Amino acid sequence: MADAEVPEDPAALVRARYALYVETLRARMPPAQFGLLMEVIREYVKAGGGRFQLDLEPEEKELFTEEVQHELLNLLGLIGAMEPGHEDRADRVVARLGDGEHVKDAMSLVPPEVADDPEKLRAMRDKLDTQQHQRKQDEETVEGIARASGMSDG
Repeated sequence: MADAEVPEDPAALVRARYALYVETLRARMPPAQFGLLMEVIREYVKAGGGRFQLDLEPEEKELFTEEVQHELLNLLGLIGAMEPGHEDRADRVVARLGDGEHVKDAMSLVPPEVADDPEKLRAMRDKLDTQQHQRKQDEETVEGIARASGMSDG
């Protein structure tokens, strides 16, 4: 791209970067994995961003490899960077947080300086681990209430 073609608007630059990244993924990923990745992105955008439940069929779970998850985080960072004032999110990197007691193979999109700080990454993993443990306890409580009230067969 010639210098004259580089968008001056930061959001336009991020949109161009996103489009180029998607086309790069399309060229290098197996079609089924790329299709699943794009479907997850569509569901994310449809849900309005933020946290959403990802329900995958067994064959989709096979396709949702660590590499696909890694690319999902990269794309979510680029989408977040399209929001005015958050263009710096486009420069975030995927960091492996490792395993906790309740989370396994955790990854997160973080600023480069955080990715180079083992203490910050450990703190992030510990926070995710605590949140996952709380979610599991909450689910068990709700299931127990449903059983006790006759709303569940379990």
